[in-house]
Amino acid sequence: MNRKWLRYGAWLLLPLALYFINVEVQTRRGIAAMAATELEFRPLAAALVQAKAEGKPVLADFSAIWCPTCRRMHSEVFSDPAVKAAINAGYVLSGVDYESAEAPAFMARYGVSSFPSLLVLDADGVLLRKLPVTFDPAAFAASLKP
Repeated sequence: MNRKWLRYGAWLLLPLALYFINVEVQTRRGIAAMAATELEFRPLAAALVQAKAEGKPVLADFSAIWCPTCRRMHSEVFSDPAVKAAINAGYVLSGVDYESAEAPAFMARYGVSSFPSLLVLDADGVLLRKLPVTFDPAAFAASLKP
């Protein structure tokens, strides 16, 4: 009788183990995609301070490290040389992760409920505009122009 319950327990634990393995794999892939951009994603508070000092707006990237769509945005769009040049020249880049402590307040303040969400904020944190999510680097670079 005990072996029967052990077998049932093993079958019940298998999906749970697979879920956690998948989350870990997706998280590692997301970290690698962000690192490959060679961009510095700052916390929002630090980005706002730097934006005020430099007279630039903030490009806030609201995403989740494990999100496949966010990972695609980072690997295909944010890694593009023209996009990186436009971001570095005209913005202070902030990354707000869905699972970070600042995410709930960010979501409530700016009304975002999905990721990726790309917002342009002034140095005081006022929303200037929302950028379209596109996987075409040229179109995204064009949307970064004021």
